[in-house]
Amino acid sequence: MRAFEKAITNSTLSNLITELGIECGRVQALINQLLLPSLTTNQQAEILAELLAAAVHLHTHCDEDFQMLIADELEKLPDDEL
Repeated sequence: MRAFEKAITNSTLSNLITELGIECGRVQALINQLLLPSLTTNQQAEILAELLAAAVHLHTHCDEDFQMLIADELEKLPDDEL
């Protein structure tokens, strides 16, 4: 069980957060690869193309529906703990 599953009551939001975490990890790995010395032009092009695809996926992933799911989850939190 993922640690945040207890905190997130909506299973769709829980799954989306998991996917977001995976994709963010992928982006970080690509950024780390770009920092490697002596990359060939082909390697740079491949990494940048993957980074572009990941950025588009993140942009699509974090749409209004995702934001509304987060807002709904925030609304469920008790006011005394905010």
